[in-house]
Amino acid sequence: MNLLIQTRAEAKKLRRRRLPLLFFMVFLLIAAWILWCLDDLDTSRLNDVGAMLYINLLLMNTILSPVVLAAAASRMCDMEQAGNTYKWLCTMERPSHIYRGKMLVGALCVLLFALAQTLLLALLLTIYGGSVLGICTPFFMSLLVYFLALFTLQLGLSLRFSNQLSPIFISIGGTFAGLFSWFLNQLPLRYLLPWGYLAALCPAGYNYDRASRYTAYYWHPYPAVWLAALALFFLFLYGLGRRNFCKIVEENI
Repeated sequence: MNLLIQTRAEAKKLRRRRLPLLFFMVFLLIAAWILWCLDDLDTSRLNDVGAMLYINLLLMNTILSPVVLAAAASRMCDMEQAGNTYKWLCTMERPSHIYRGKMLVGALCVLLFALAQTLLLALLLTIYGGSVLGICTPFFMSLLVYFLALFTLQLGLSLRFSNQLSPIFISIGGTFAGLFSWFLNQLPLRYLLPWGYLAALCPAGYNYDRASRYTAYYWHPYPAVWLAALALFFLFLYGLGRRNFCKIVEENI
């Protein structure tokens, strides 16, 4: 019951901060970009439209989602950090409940964000052809675990730094590293940095023939091992973040 009350309190605190609008605008940007690509593309020349959509949606999320998740985590912490209100936060609630309340609100946002993109992919696959169930299920799981891991990481950084620009800059740097991991296959960036894990979790690939200017898409087995590794990393970050938050509260009381 206390956890539910704290979750509602966190949600009410963000009510006028337009956090859902932030995720919705990014979703509209991703949807508009992918629809523009399809409108300008002769899909009859593609051997697999589903693989093309899969790769492009994951690539767009590599570019856009880290900064959005960093902004969401920052908005959950900036008032408490600026006002140094930790000594009042725990008068009625445990620090662990406060942290879990923040995590639940963030998890709900990223769940809806991942679900909306999965429904977009399912709609496009229905129109252009493809296995909706076989593609959408791993797509949703990849996005959800990736979002949870990055949000937990950014929440821990936002609770650690008093200046909220620092976590944002870290996210921007991580975004560039994650983007490079898509094109620098010889470097293990995608396996070492959480921002690059969408490239590691992508079961689709392509071969480009310069002579004919033709791109052939293909599928390989889904890398469930790396999904499990990212899930374990998320659980580690959650435990570490909760412990650090309790320590921060004790230091400020």
